[in-house]
Amino acid sequence: MHLSYFILIFQTCFYSLSTAVVSSISAPAIIKPGDGFNIYITNSNYIQSVYDVALAVGIAPGNGLPGALVQVTDTYYVGPGQYFPLGSVPKWTSIPSSTPKGKATISVTVFSLYGVVYYPVLKTFNVTITVGDTTSANYVTST
Repeated sequence: MHLSYFILIFQTCFYSLSTAVVSSISAPAIIKPGDGFNIYITNSNYIQSVYDVALAVGIAPGNGLPGALVQVTDTYYVGPGQYFPLGSVPKWTSIPSSTPKGKATISVTVFSLYGVVYYPVLKTFNVTITVGDTTSANYVTST
């Protein structure tokens, strides 16, 4: 076989492993302050390679501030050679026990490198939840 065939096979395999892009997040509809819960990072197919570097999770009272986390609750480093696969990936987190009850916004900001030149991109996803007395099993998803 020619070297070009090996290169083509390698590129095809690498491309298929890294073309998922974060498309939404999901969190419990009601969250009790201090409780731990999973946030789900949902990924879908994308037209070019995407290298996910890190993500940060935050909470803000009410509608929050567009593009801002307000109070950072967790950060996750994805790392070299790793990526978020297609589908939903759980990330365990919590909100502070001092979080006031009522309407709140959970935000996740994802830092990714796009394409063959690794163009840096920050994308923030928001989901409105209620801070209450129990953590529900029902999830709400960002749009």
